[in-house]
Amino acid sequence: MRRAAVTAVLGLLLGAALAARGKEGLFLTHPAPAMPLVADGPGDADTEKLLKELGSDDWRTRERAGRELAARGERALPYMRRALNNTNDPEVLRRLSVLVRKMDHERLVAPKRVTLSAKGRTAKQIFEDIARQTGYRIEFGAASDAKHSFEFSDAPFWQAVDAVANAAGATVQTDYDDSTVRVFNQDGANPYVTYAGPFRFMATNINSSRNVQLSGISKRGGGERVHEYLNLNFQVNSEPKNPMLGISQVELLSAVDNLGGSLVPPRERNGFEYRSGYYSRGNRSHTQGMSVNLARADRGATSIKSLKATARIELLSGTSPELVIADPLKVKKKSFAGRSVDLELTSCDEDANNKGTFMVSVTAKNRMPVDPRRGDDYMWANAIPQRIELTDEKGTRYFSYGLQSSNHSPGGFQAVMMFGSEDRRTGQPGPKFGPPTKLVLTEWHTVTHEVAFEFKDIPLP
Repeated sequence: MRRAAVTAVLGLLLGAALAARGKEGLFLTHPAPAMPLVADGPGDADTEKLLKELGSDDWRTRERAGRELAARGERALPYMRRALNNTNDPEVLRRLSVLVRKMDHERLVAPKRVTLSAKGRTAKQIFEDIARQTGYRIEFGAASDAKHSFEFSDAPFWQAVDAVANAAGATVQTDYDDSTVRVFNQDGANPYVTYAGPFRFMATNINSSRNVQLSGISKRGGGERVHEYLNLNFQVNSEPKNPMLGISQVELLSAVDNLGGSLVPPRERNGFEYRSGYYSRGNRSHTQGMSVNLARADRGATSIKSLKATARIELLSGTSPELVIADPLKVKKKSFAGRSVDLELTSCDEDANNKGTFMVSVTAKNRMPVDPRRGDDYMWANAIPQRIELTDEKGTRYFSYGLQSSNHSPGGFQAVMMFGSEDRRTGQPGPKFGPPTKLVLTEWHTVTHEVAFEFKDIPLP
């Protein structure tokens, strides 16, 4: 068996992402779950036939099979990794290694593209077309029968969405902690937006702080006594395919005002260590808030002409089961050992006053080594509630209603979570559920991805 193959390919993926920097400025979401890293079972008959044909004696058949697998896109990846992990055929191993590495890299760093011709159609109809092409869920909440015309040719997803939303007088919302893109009719606009690959950067506000020196003033006079510091705040939105787990401190490359003055503040002495910390690390989301510090050079300047920066984004590239606890309703205070977490399931009980709702009490302990330079990192515990899933015998996942209580300790995390069959986020009825048969702790597989971005012509206070 080739169980090391998947790990090797993922390692090569990081190298490929690094090589892509020159082209794109990139290194290396009931919410739709992250793509499983490896499928539990075989795919459909056509996919399995193509995988088998990769080892055909006829080179034309092998080439055609590779092309058709690549055309199936990211939905075929878990089955390709499964075959890669189990094949003993050198030809299949070689071809799958190349295909998986290339497709996985493109899935993470490239935006989904939109091509359509829309003439005299409503915004709702156009968003429905974009959703069909990309496979993303887009909810259009603005009531408008106005007709619009657009020509998109291989347009990046976020740019197409913003173009239609702006024409409809609507704004895009992505901060509902799921993978749905929502477009609402609001009396407002987001004019300062920039794009980088599958990411959207939206400037939200600038804070200004002025400081006047009142002591230690030179007797000879002269010298600058007034300092003004700025803080530019912005949101980072990822495409639904790319849940984010955290973003590093921004590294400012350049910032120039409209008079040509530099807005770059003095560099931190421990800049690299400071930048290595991650905001919101451990929380899976498609929206992250960020900021960058600036120092004003000239009070006469009225705008930031250009600001260039990079940030490392930790992406959830896939999931796999780390622990599977069968018949959780029958388990009381029993411990299970995973690769990174020891999990004790204290109880899983149905709420006596609310049928179809279950309370799950767990205690998790971190098995991973602690970095002595940082001490105990509580951030690993942030992910535990999002990594725990409750499913019925058909694999249908109960909706998580979040934490009812929690308690942190060094290396430990105790929580009571609630799961139910009603989608409380949307108010829509959920699928029909059977009794819970599995409690799953998923393992998250991540890729760190460096993104270069630029804001232009942002007004100064």
